[in-house]
Amino acid sequence: MRLNRLTIYGFGQFHDRTFDLHPGLTVFLGANEAGKSTLTQFISAILFGFPTKKHPTLRYEPLDGSRFGGEISFTQGGQDYLVTRVDGPRGGKVTLHNVTSDLKLPATSLPHLLAPMDATLFQQVYAINEPRLAAVFATSKQELVDHLRHVGAVGSDFWLVQASKLDEAADARYKPQGRNPELNRWLLEYRELRAKLDRANAAYPKYWDLLDQRRQLTQDQAALRQTLQAERQRVTTGEQRLAKWPIYQQWTALASANDPVATGFAPQDAATLERLVNQQQVTQESLTHDQQELTTQRQAAQLTPLFQHYLETVDQLAPTLATIPDTLVAAHTVEQTGSQQADLQNRAENLERQYAHQGQMPRAFSLATLQEVTQLRQALTAANQKRRRLQQNLNDLNEQFRQQQPTRQQQRNPLADKQIGWLAAGLIVLIGSLFLPSAFLKLGGALVGVAVGYYGAFIVSSGTPATQQTDELEAEIRDLQAQLREGSSTTSELTNRLDAIGENYGMADVPLEEWATAQGAIAEWERLTRQLEAVTTDFQAAQQLVTDFQKQIGATLPELADRDLQDQVDQLLDLQRQQQRLATRDSDLSALSERVKRDHTTLKQATAAVTTFLQTRNVTDSQAFYRQYQTVQERDQRQQRRADLAHQLGEADLAALQGVADEATLQATFEQDRQRLAATQAQLDKGNERLATLAGQIDQLTSSGTQATLRQKLADLETRMIATTQRWLVDRLASQWIAAALAAASSDRLPQIVTKASEFYGKLTENRYTEIELTETTLRVRRRDGEWRTVSQLSRGTAEQLDFAVKLAFAIVMTQQVQMPVVIDDGFVNFDVQRRHQAYRLLDEISRDTQVILMTADTAIATDVAEQQISQLVD
Repeated sequence: MRLNRLTIYGFGQFHDRTFDLHPGLTVFLGANEAGKSTLTQFISAILFGFPTKKHPTLRYEPLDGSRFGGEISFTQGGQDYLVTRVDGPRGGKVTLHNVTSDLKLPATSLPHLLAPMDATLFQQVYAINEPRLAAVFATSKQELVDHLRHVGAVGSDFWLVQASKLDEAADARYKPQGRNPELNRWLLEYRELRAKLDRANAAYPKYWDLLDQRRQLTQDQAALRQTLQAERQRVTTGEQRLAKWPIYQQWTALASANDPVATGFAPQDAATLERLVNQQQVTQESLTHDQQELTTQRQAAQLTPLFQHYLETVDQLAPTLATIPDTLVAAHTVEQTGSQQADLQNRAENLERQYAHQGQMPRAFSLATLQEVTQLRQALTAANQKRRRLQQNLNDLNEQFRQQQPTRQQQRNPLADKQIGWLAAGLIVLIGSLFLPSAFLKLGGALVGVAVGYYGAFIVSSGTPATQQTDELEAEIRDLQAQLREGSSTTSELTNRLDAIGENYGMADVPLEEWATAQGAIAEWERLTRQLEAVTTDFQAAQQLVTDFQKQIGATLPELADRDLQDQVDQLLDLQRQQQRLATRDSDLSALSERVKRDHTTLKQATAAVTTFLQTRNVTDSQAFYRQYQTVQERDQRQQRRADLAHQLGEADLAALQGVADEATLQATFEQDRQRLAATQAQLDKGNERLATLAGQIDQLTSSGTQATLRQKLADLETRMIATTQRWLVDRLASQWIAAALAAASSDRLPQIVTKASEFYGKLTENRYTEIELTETTLRVRRRDGEWRTVSQLSRGTAEQLDFAVKLAFAIVMTQQVQMPVVIDDGFVNFDVQRRHQAYRLLDEISRDTQVILMTADTAIATDVAEQQISQLVD
């Protein structure tokens, strides 16, 4: 692979920058913070993806907020490609384009083009900087040997990590000298369990004897607990009966409640008496009411004279009575329209007083007249404004003319006298030419006379400025006066037309400025007039209806002639109701008489029923019945109280208490039961103490576990140990297999890498070191004098040169499998001056086969590299 061009949209401090790369060596020269490390990270990010946002320092997001990303043009297998990567998920959004064939490729094609190269291999081998070279001291010798031993196998880092994980897993299970690994801990536990099992086998006979004692004692304790439960129940029952003894005494005291009493005084008997007495009272009240109503109707049977007269004329009054609702509505209309009529009349008269002329209201303008009046008023206003403006200008000119008159009269103009002379001479010549004999001479003399007069006038006009100014003023004054006369004529014409319209519509006495207001008032007056006419018509119609009704009532019933309308209506309605009552009065009197007779009969029957009820119970009146009823109720209450006490005591306790002579006997029985309970409890407690002792002895014998338990634990532990040992063997053998496979995979290329690295290391150290030796366990270099040195015996710079030589050798040897440019970011800071120049010359040499991109701040590189290969980076 060869990189051709870097285009940065936004990355770190760069934005919208393009860098062209040479096929061989390209040097970017710049001071600190010029962006050398940014370019190195840009190449890795575009090819392999942006780091996640969990590592913001490695993302190099643009500092100015520009678009994040860029593109790289590269050549692979004779084809030119352009890869673009911008911000997006999963390492950024990738676009891949085959420039040679002009085809857009899927983003998944990029890893296949770069394979077997990945980000890890690129960073560890091809991206060289001082911290990575210094890692030669940061790892143990064995790790360094393993890394260099397996660097010849592509993708070996993954399998090295897997082998390391397998070794860690195996060490976590077992170490020969360890204590914390689980297999080590289980071996110790196995020895302890074996010792416990031996001790349990020795104490086995005594253990069975203690178990027999505990089993027998447990059975005895169970029997005692049953006995204790029964005795506790007896004590509880005795204590409850002692508490119920006062209730039992109350139940005994109520034994007299069962004595017999007289019958017929039950609650239903009291209800029957109450019903009979209420029936007697209701019948008496109904009789009294019917008697009063009968007396009242007999008195009301006498008729008044007005009612008698009404009965005689009822047929004649029928049509008039039917109009009562309409008459009442008409009366309401009269009252309402009267006030409305007065209000309308008042408002119309106010408008007439304001605008009427000789009792006549002006007429409203038509629409065409209204538009004409508006136009005439606007024209009149404009004409008056123009006239005032012209009058003001005329006054100003008159004032100017007046101010110039005294000056002109006081000063004498010699040119004016000369003008008169010339004019007189011209006139004489003109008149004299008329007397000449020939027409030609007459014409010539006339022209001479005119010329002489014109000359005189021209001299005066051009020689007297004051006179010229006065003439101009007079001309302007005359012009303004003519305009004023014309404006006055226009104003008069407009005024005459408006006066004619006012005379025609009766608006002559109304000022022109009030015409618009007057038109609204005229329209309002016309509306009021129309409403007044309608209201007056309704008022007269309603008034006539009310008058006709009163006249008919007064003619038919003179007694009501002097009454007002409402009183007449009330009297007529009352007469109608009396007529209706009169029609039903006769039947009501008959019905009332019959109802009084029935009330007398019902009252006798109710009184007889009450008397019979009391006699059957041997009481004289209701009071005696209720006294006997109260006695029966008290007996029933005592019986209910005794039943409640019996329920509270319970059937069993009541029967038991009936068999006890007195409370002392009951107390003595309770004390005996309590003493037996205490003795049983003491015996049970003693047995529990013995059980606890036996349990302690058994626990002491089985502190290490019973034989069965220990054997089971031992078997479980052996099973786990066997499974763990098998997993330990699998992990250890897999790690060894990976190491052997990597060694076999790199065995064919590793000698070439070591040989090439020895060559490069000799050039870097000016042949101070001539050979590198790499075995399974050692890494050392041979000096020119034949002495061998380990890495730890080298200086920091020399050790970094060793790592640099190995990585360069890897890049050269692996060119056929992995074609990737070597990117070096200030990797020679610990090299001395001479070896730094050796490194520059070495890079220039290998760049003939492998592309090299060098980032450096060393300006001395210009002595070893051609100027066209150097690009300046400016901060």
